[in-house]
Amino acid sequence: MKRRLFVERTLYDDYTREYGSLKEKVPVFFYLIPKITKQAAIELAAQRTRHGETEPQVLMAKIADIEDSTNITFTLSDSHAAYWKKIKEAGLAFGGEVNIPDILPDHNKVFPFSMIEQIHQKYKAQAIRYEIQIWDYQLLEKMSYRILEKKET
Repeated sequence: MKRRLFVERTLYDDYTREYGSLKEKVPVFFYLIPKITKQAAIELAAQRTRHGETEPQVLMAKIADIEDSTNITFTLSDSHAAYWKKIKEAGLAFGGEVNIPDILPDHNKVFPFSMIEQIHQKYKAQAIRYEIQIWDYQLLEKMSYRILEKKET
């Protein structure tokens, strides 16, 4: 929990220092995985139960339908992996020396969603997934989406 709170606070502080204010102080997290199939997304959600999530679901939304992305940010891969170096420097446990992720030049950074295409062009050959942080709860209520079932045809 200490690591989770540290990452959330650091994401917020880093972003607001670099780009300006955000509507909320704590984000809602999603993954954006380029070229993923519906079935692969469902299988990944099922794997989340090993991380203590009891009923993970796959929510499919069209990025193009998002009217205002000013309160949406992203990191390369999971924010805990992206911020691994800062987590270690803060003296917090990351999960053992076995789980040390590769450090990319854009790790330990948080970006505005408007930069997703630019960053994706840089890393698309590496099959990077992105963690999306939404800092506007009302935006979530307005978004159209579809929740995938356990088996999609």
